[in-house]
Amino acid sequence: MILLFGALVPGSFFILYVAISMVLWVEYFRVIRAKTLYLIRQPEVEAAQLFGFGSWHIFKRSLWPSFKKDVFTLACFGAGTSVLALASVGFVYVGLRPPHAELGLMMVELFPYYSDAPWVLLQPLIAVVIMVLGFHLIAGGKSE
Repeated sequence: MILLFGALVPGSFFILYVAISMVLWVEYFRVIRAKTLYLIRQPEVEAAQLFGFGSWHIFKRSLWPSFKKDVFTLACFGAGTSVLALASVGFVYVGLRPPHAELGLMMVELFPYYSDAPWVLLQPLIAVVIMVLGFHLIAGGKSE
């Protein structure tokens, strides 16, 4: 789907981010829905409903503290996935166009210099690896 949107409107940051969001929202929805269905049946939530507290109060006091860690972990993994997706789309030259700096596009543009200076091609690749690894380490550290 990301390739389709990138091909329909080439060079648009907004369209690429919308396409990545459309791919990633399913995981957030699935996890939050499953956790909500479990938490809504807990005694503290039922007691808050019986006392007449509003939906916002119940969410803020009972649901959000239970979601917070899961949402943060999913956001970190989603950020890593987004970096990889954006670099992959740029690598196949469907994403952003040359005036914009993008890691996948940098790799493609550095291929002609690979025989003379192979370390130059490694720079955007190492940047992608460090960013994805950093997001995954943050997610793993916060989930424990």
